[in-house]
Amino acid sequence: MENKKIDGINALIGLFSSEDELVAHFIGCTYFFSREMVQQQARKVRNEIRMGQPITVRYTSNGAYFLQHAVKTTTPSFANISKAIEFTKNPDNALFHRETKIRVRFDANGNYIPKRTIQECTGQLVGNSSTDTVNNYTIAHIWSKTDNPLYFSLLWNYCLIPCHCTFLTDKREDSHPVIKRVKNLIKAISIELYNPNRIMDWNQDVIKEEDTPSKEAIQEARRFIKEGLVNFLPENTIAK
Repeated sequence: MENKKIDGINALIGLFSSEDELVAHFIGCTYFFSREMVQQQARKVRNEIRMGQPITVRYTSNGAYFLQHAVKTTTPSFANISKAIEFTKNPDNALFHRETKIRVRFDANGNYIPKRTIQECTGQLVGNSSTDTVNNYTIAHIWSKTDNPLYFSLLWNYCLIPCHCTFLTDKREDSHPVIKRVKNLIKAISIELYNPNRIMDWNQDVIKEEDTPSKEAIQEARRFIKEGLVNFLPENTIAK
């Protein structure tokens, strides 16, 4: 007799009447950001890029960046993350993202800029411990390209996921069908709400074809938006 696979995600689905209900719960508990807020922040970042200002990214590996010299480019060699962060703090050191050619600097702790961006745009504090106005939520990058300056600090690539749901987004897409469905759905919602390729006004698509969710996910996202099942983080005008 063949052993039946035991999967804890099936136990989670079993708490709901169906997989659809679990997905609806996940999206209903997740916060996105208003279209106007996202567009304003994207406009600000685009202007910083055009002015040659460094855009913050999360340090990953030396190979994703290059140093521009008088007649050539070289790949930087940082001994560790601390050295890399210290290097880009110096305004005389111009480091660039290899794929986009945008000047970058490294985030102070890997998550400082996302927290600060949300605070500046909404007045809400998240991920700061006792001072938080939003508790037990995690800042999630919808696309994981955190070394890319067109992704890391942009609100269209953020959502706030309640801690009890991050179990799903922390798993590989191929680990269970509902994982792929949820991950594709939040990408599709971002695309339908914000159209990142348009608001970033870049010389090529920011969201490439291989990073675009399925047609089924797009259709499901449209339904969630149309039926008012997508929630937006409210502004905290007192703390802003």
